[in-house]
Amino acid sequence: MMMMSTAQAATILLAFSATFFVARSAIPEHLVSSLPGFDKPLPSGQYSGYLPVDTAPASKHYRFLHYWFSESLNDPKTDPIVLWLTGGPGCSSMAGYFLELGPILTNASTSDVQLLANPYTWCQNASVIFLESPAGVGFSYSTNKNDYNTNDTRTAEDNYQFLLNFFEAYPEYAKNDFYIAGESYAGIYVPTLADVINKAGTPSNGLAPINLKGFLVGNGCVGNKVGGCGVSPQSIPIAIKFLFGHGIMSEKLYDQLLEACGPSLNKTATTACSKLIHSYMNLTNGINVYNIYEPCIPSGDDIFWTTSNQMVGYTECGSPGGLLTYMNEAEVREAIHVKSEAELGKWEFCASFNYTGNTDSLLDVYPHLIEKYRILIYSGDVDACVPYIGSEEWTSSLGYKVKEEWRPWMLDDQIAGYVTEYDANGFTFATIKGAGHQAPLYKPPQSLAMFARFIANVDL
Repeated sequence: MMMMSTAQAATILLAFSATFFVARSAIPEHLVSSLPGFDKPLPSGQYSGYLPVDTAPASKHYRFLHYWFSESLNDPKTDPIVLWLTGGPGCSSMAGYFLELGPILTNASTSDVQLLANPYTWCQNASVIFLESPAGVGFSYSTNKNDYNTNDTRTAEDNYQFLLNFFEAYPEYAKNDFYIAGESYAGIYVPTLADVINKAGTPSNGLAPINLKGFLVGNGCVGNKVGGCGVSPQSIPIAIKFLFGHGIMSEKLYDQLLEACGPSLNKTATTACSKLIHSYMNLTNGINVYNIYEPCIPSGDDIFWTTSNQMVGYTECGSPGGLLTYMNEAEVREAIHVKSEAELGKWEFCASFNYTGNTDSLLDVYPHLIEKYRILIYSGDVDACVPYIGSEEWTSSLGYKVKEEWRPWMLDDQIAGYVTEYDANGFTFATIKGAGHQAPLYKPPQSLAMFARFIANVDL
């Protein structure tokens, strides 16, 4: 990898361009010409609409995914293309656009929705596709209601079919470097999609193979029976170690847990251990699990902006009120070319449908992906939902030789987090200091710096 100084990196990563670009889209009807409530020219070319993902004849398509494509503010002709997937499962990537890394942000107020340009958008040096997946999430839908019973395998296959159709519709981008990114349950979505791409070879539509260069996953799951997500046997020990390390439980209780549950905290089925686990769980009542140092603010309060227009954060006990209001305004839905509320129902932040997580573990998949792609696993270090400890443990468990051991990485002469790099095609684990579950929301400058260095193949 290339190396550059912190000052040089900061200059490259945080430069903000307001230049407006017009794409050479094959779907001109998907062009978003303006957004209600945003009284400035859109910062770059914006495209929103539906693409089919089933393999039925064109006249009989029934499964359609909504995407929002935001062109790079720098040079969309040559800059990388990034697919962003929000997790859940079943949560909308419109949250990624409007609350985290898109070029335009909204606040959480339900009474006075505001739209503001995002100075830390990941679109500074990349064009980003925000995909609502699977069908049933956000504005994505199917005319076959059985499709709302889905799983990880179907999601990966549909996301791959979406990409084939996207690059067929936007062929001018097919040769650009391509990356996948996502957070939370997208820790399943992202690598399973990369695995499908890796195995697929040349697409049947005659285009070149998808030019995947790598992917990055934030505070992500690695399976439903391993790591810090789902019902894995490691999830409780990981949570206990995280909470103790962040001052949420006393040393006395932690010592009692070690004695009752074993040194590895894995004897959770015993009566003594189970009783103490209930004691530690009671300590977390009222804690925002997505960022343990953020307040739990009642629903409806304006929690995204301080007086200096810096994001504060979405809490588990609040709601994305402003986004919920905005996405359900009739003129907004018309502007972004999605179905009306009468046709589709209300847009929801997270969908209620029957989703089966059928990926027990990706630990045997990752070595094949590491051989071919550059991969960054990152964690906001104050997230109790998917604690960094679990991600650090599973990345280390793959057994690769360490190239650089847990060193600080810097932004503006300040420690932005810590990084461990392995001697395996640049495979890297990094933390973002002070960030919660959605790192770009809680620490926008640091998250942008990390992302931009990754796609530029520059060390953190």
